[in-house]
Amino acid sequence: MRPRAPFSSAASPIATRKAVIIADWIPLTAGWLLFALWGLLLGPVWVVVGRWRLANLAAQVPVPPDWPLISIIVPARDEQAMIETALQSLLALDYPHLEIIAVNDRSRDATGALMDRLAATDNRLRVVHITELPAGWLGKSHAMHQGATAAQGEWLLFTDGDIVYTPHTMRLAMQWVLARQLDHLCMNPSLVGGGYWERAMTVCFGLMFFASFLVWLIPTPWKGAYCGVGAFNLVRAAVYRQVGGFERLKLDVLDDVYLGKLIKRCGYRQQLVMGDDLIRVRWQPSFMGVIRGLEKNSFAAVQYSLLKLLVSSAVLIGVSLVPYAGLLLLPAASAWGFVGALLVMHGTYAYMAWRSASTLWVTPMLPVMFMLFLYTLWRSACITLRNGGVRWRDTFYPLDELRRHQFR
Repeated sequence: MRPRAPFSSAASPIATRKAVIIADWIPLTAGWLLFALWGLLLGPVWVVVGRWRLANLAAQVPVPPDWPLISIIVPARDEQAMIETALQSLLALDYPHLEIIAVNDRSRDATGALMDRLAATDNRLRVVHITELPAGWLGKSHAMHQGATAAQGEWLLFTDGDIVYTPHTMRLAMQWVLARQLDHLCMNPSLVGGGYWERAMTVCFGLMFFASFLVWLIPTPWKGAYCGVGAFNLVRAAVYRQVGGFERLKLDVLDDVYLGKLIKRCGYRQQLVMGDDLIRVRWQPSFMGVIRGLEKNSFAAVQYSLLKLLVSSAVLIGVSLVPYAGLLLLPAASAWGFVGALLVMHGTYAYMAWRSASTLWVTPMLPVMFMLFLYTLWRSACITLRNGGVRWRDTFYPLDELRRHQFR
């Protein structure tokens, strides 16, 4: 046998140098990939938030010669604190051709009485009282379905019982949808009031909503980009009925979003616009109210699947929290991509806070909000799995039934 060649120490530094290059290359590449990803997700948001403002858009198109009849459907349960203000703002709209259908969904407070009192003063307002919830329906979906059944308009506007409108909102909305030949228009409301932490969380939720739903692609034919906004879903009545309406979404907690998904999947034209002060709402009464409100929908957003929850959590950690770790743990030469990603994230967060009349001081709280959102996701899953379902508005919905009937 040929004797083995003696070990050469010259190969060791080369191998070591290659290992160092690879070790440096991985975090460097990861940082710049995250920067590119956040740039792709959030760069267009500046255009959407800055330029897709309904008041500005409507000013660019002609006033239509005729105004079609709009049926405004307002489901409400135990909304006595805001329902009168909300309905009065609708009755004050300067739109010439509308009817308002207020649906009292089994309220235990004065909601129904307040609706009836206002209806007695204006024949444009009709009240539908629901006393029982049929099996196989979520309360809000059923209330909106009943309102749509009673509606006579060419257009249906689904809104909430705590939304306040300015008088020219519907004129501007219809001016835009008719000029653009849209089938479905969603409007992002202006959020009113709230403390520091409440504002930080609501702006973060808006950031994640805009990024995850790719809102700038909603006007395109691509069916993967869609939206629905509970505060303002304006849809052609013929389209609503053609796609099956809320009968297709009987047990979907995300009824507003999935209505948009259903409409877009069927090939109809859709857009999201910024409402500014045209519509206003206090989303939740406190910071913990925001957390509890998100808990209701969070597990449903991953289709009640633990596997999808794990994947979503891993993605959220990887894209939103890893940049902070890269900045803190890596040498400057390897951290520039992570720095760029953080600048895009925090810059867009600050811009959205400014455009929503929130305080810019929420900007440093973005990583805390990401972690709280993860907490909300997992708390929602734990509560749902522990209880074997969801209790909403005094009605219990078994998890198996929710999974079976969720729109996909």
